[in-house]
Amino acid sequence: MNLSFGLVKTAADEAADALLAREARWLHELEEVRELEDQVPRVLEEGTNPAGRRYLVISMYPARGETRAFTADHARFLAHLGKARFRATDFDVTQTSAWLQRSIAEARAIAPAGAMRTLEDCYELCETALLYWTGPYVLSQGDFAPWHIRNLGSQLFVTDWGQARAEASPLDDVLHYLMIQRALCLRPVTVPVLQQAMKRAADFALQAYPEWSWRPPVIGALTLVYLLGTVLQRSLATRRFDRADRVLGPYWKLLQKRSAWMPI
Repeated sequence: MNLSFGLVKTAADEAADALLAREARWLHELEEVRELEDQVPRVLEEGTNPAGRRYLVISMYPARGETRAFTADHARFLAHLGKARFRATDFDVTQTSAWLQRSIAEARAIAPAGAMRTLEDCYELCETALLYWTGPYVLSQGDFAPWHIRNLGSQLFVTDWGQARAEASPLDDVLHYLMIQRALCLRPVTVPVLQQAMKRAADFALQAYPEWSWRPPVIGALTLVYLLGTVLQRSLATRRFDRADRVLGPYWKLLQKRSAWMPI
């Protein structure tokens, strides 16, 4: 399968410089993953333009129709991606745990005291619920959503790797795919909607990583990890704790209602 054209990305500021550098680094690594061949862009050229801004040229396919459903093709792609950078370990020693702790500390500059208590309580609950669980932590695309995915017959082509990260929960990309499109389209993001997404994520985990235990409390704790991480990421990106934000608002309500959906 031959790629059709090259897409040029040029950073507009320092934050975009960092995103492009991160994307290029992950794409170079993913070039070596045979199971993902022709499913992620290839770096054709990279460098710095005369204005001092980073640019990146990547291979792309023409736009194709997207699907909003999470299909077997999506699950297969994420299973291959997860095994590309895989670590079986405890939550409290993962990069995700360290990032959450740093981000909560940084959020003190922008979040009100009541919100900080909720953030800290949620992290403590994640840590406690996962204390005696060792499981897989994997490479996450970081923004796995329909608008970053092209359907090519029986396989996917996934773009935009600037948010990719290692040692993420294996549920993150599944939950994000199912939840983010509802939030951004202003559709209800309620407890029943979250519970349906949790069930789909649990089914994926059982199929992709059958060697590990996926008891309901583990699924609940890893769902809390996803929601907490998304709230922190969006808050720190804008330096505002904005409950009117289309994503932060409904996700924050789910954090506040955690007793209604987290299995005991």
